[in-house]
Amino acid sequence: MKPTTKICLIGNPDSIHVQRWAKHFSQKGFEMSLLSYYQPRTTFNGNPSVHFVRARAPGPRRAGPRSMATMARFPGMLRLVTAARLKAAGFYAELNRIKPDVVHAHYVSDYGFLAALSRRHPMVVTAWGSDLLIDPRNSAITRLLVKWVLAQADLVTYNSGQLGEAVHAMGTPSDRMLQVVLGVGSEMLEALRTRTVAPVEREPIILSQRSLDRTLYNVDIVINAMPQVLARVPEARLIVGGDGVLRAQLEDLTRQIGVAHAVEFAGTATWPVGLAERLGKAAVYVSVPSSEGTSVTLLEAMAAGAYPVVSDLPSNREWVSSIGGALVPVRQVASLAAALTAALLDPLRRLSAATFNRQLIDQRGLWDFNMAHMEKAYRDLVARDRGAREVG
Repeated sequence: MKPTTKICLIGNPDSIHVQRWAKHFSQKGFEMSLLSYYQPRTTFNGNPSVHFVRARAPGPRRAGPRSMATMARFPGMLRLVTAARLKAAGFYAELNRIKPDVVHAHYVSDYGFLAALSRRHPMVVTAWGSDLLIDPRNSAITRLLVKWVLAQADLVTYNSGQLGEAVHAMGTPSDRMLQVVLGVGSEMLEALRTRTVAPVEREPIILSQRSLDRTLYNVDIVINAMPQVLARVPEARLIVGGDGVLRAQLEDLTRQIGVAHAVEFAGTATWPVGLAERLGKAAVYVSVPSSEGTSVTLLEAMAAGAYPVVSDLPSNREWVSSIGGALVPVRQVASLAAALTAALLDPLRRLSAATFNRQLIDQRGLWDFNMAHMEKAYRDLVARDRGAREVG
């Protein structure tokens, strides 16, 4: 009997993407562990096993208000301090107790750095988007850390061609790179099966399902487009999903520009059922961030038959074309309003796009299809490592 392969994920345990990853490979027969530096809100019931350590917060002698403010201005320095605190708290001792065959970190500039410091191999790191496209631009230290992490990794996975180009540009050879799209899962497809309204029969609902924690997602631009949309489609409604620190500010904006009656702040949706309820009824799905990897929710919206209106970014152009949706310039209200209005007024266009997009998702956007490549990569890494140790 072959020994069970042990994978330790290092990442945000409350991320739905990390949770799906852990659950999938547990079901595939891997022994999955999730190592975090805080107690997750999510309950995993032992599958995967969750390990967390609590790093002591800096005391006043070690880091007073002035030094903490300095570190906030220099995120690369904060990452170094966090790593030192976690080491002292037993983060790496816990990893050694787990004794994984593969360490896999999600998000290069934070969790990837922690994984690389462990010096354990084989090590996989997964780039999510901002960790390569934004973070290195904001800090010289972070840029150096990211390049170092990528150099330590035995495999780097990424979910879009643009991210792959960024990985390669930082010195990673092609034979240590693998594109793995976080695609549409069977749970979402099943949830959509009984919750999807035919595209031509949908009410004029526009759905924005992005976090309200970061200005990066430009939800304010979506709201500012609504007066022009309502001028042509008075019955249009915008549902703002997600939650975060910007919510109150965005709610104020709807009142200031007179569209509060047409905008609903719906909060976070449960996955997959709650999100399927929204996607299956939305005529249009809108997502206009300034930077993006491949958005899983975009792929789910396409599978659900919602017409995508998205930022004209390289990662979005991999999935959305003039046949299947609309690409709009970043932070241009008039262009966004025109695209939203055109989609709401043309149900046949939405129907044609829905048919095209579902075929595209079935061809290359399904979770199981992409995870099969990742499973093979795990097994190849472990076999190579065991072979090297036997030779040694």
